[in-house]
Amino acid sequence: MLPLGPGERERHMQIELACRYYARGWLTLGQAARMAGLDHFAFAVELAERGIARDYTITEAVEDLAHARGQ
Repeated sequence: MLPLGPGERERHMQIELACRYYARGWLTLGQAARMAGLDHFAFAVELAERGIARDYTITEAVEDLAHARGQ
């Protein structure tokens, strides 16, 4: 049993499943983040904490740079 409260257990399992499904290629990053109830950045942090590599494309990098520049 996880040392978490009832609501926390479900939340933890939701994030864990989303990470596993992403790692297996069953969900995209966006789909998995939505499943986990997190934004893309917070979900990427969850992936990193589990040692799951993020499939970061050139297109995503260009979009992120444009967003950071306010475009």
